[in-house]
Amino acid sequence: MIEFDLLGLGGRIVSGLVLIPYFGWGIYTLRLRFRFHEDINPAIEAVTLLAVAVFYAVEIYLLRAYMGYHQVFYMFSVLGLVVSGAALYGPMGVSLLSQLLVDTIAPGERSKTLEPRFEPAEALERESDYEGAVREYMVIARIFPHEPTVHIRIGEAYMMLSKPKEAAPWFHRALKCLESPEKSLQVTNRLCEIYNRQLGRPEEVGRLLEAYLNKYPEAEYAASVRERLKRLEASV
Repeated sequence: MIEFDLLGLGGRIVSGLVLIPYFGWGIYTLRLRFRFHEDINPAIEAVTLLAVAVFYAVEIYLLRAYMGYHQVFYMFSVLGLVVSGAALYGPMGVSLLSQLLVDTIAPGERSKTLEPRFEPAEALERESDYEGAVREYMVIARIFPHEPTVHIRIGEAYMMLSKPKEAAPWFHRALKCLESPEKSLQVTNRLCEIYNRQLGRPEEVGRLLEAYLNKYPEAEYAASVRERLKRLEASV
């Protein structure tokens, strides 16, 4: 009897401990997605959802073993798991499913019918409804996560709302997706202006210029960027 109780206690401890990474990782991924607007690698999303499914199987088994004789508590515990899972990992499931659907419908290069359509957001911008434009662009960004034009437009819309702190991450995302030295320099200069004038973080300017040179060391504009970086370092 004592041995059974100890095993039961151990099971409860394990059941409680696994809730820590369950909630911790869920909150962290939600913060990435909705606070910093970061896309999560589909492979990580798939592994996460698989791990959540395994967690559910183990947790429900333990709940059945230790609370089966309290049917009401058992039902509410399972309901709590379902609700928390929908809140924490539902957006991840929707994101992965939408990505799979897009890849299935248009594998490889996008067709012309799957090009991003900016008209609704542009119409809102013409009416100076930049908050509405941001929401429209966000929808496009979820469908086309590697389209730098969308990221740039979101950044500019945030700048029109006088929100440089929210705009900067979107310009950074655009830089990750861009392959053109000329366009990358334009976005780099925009970011330098934001960090230097709006955010008061001039130290970021040097990092941005160094990052540009590391990515495009032989670009047509590399020499002028090096000179600018030298002047910046000399003034510090």
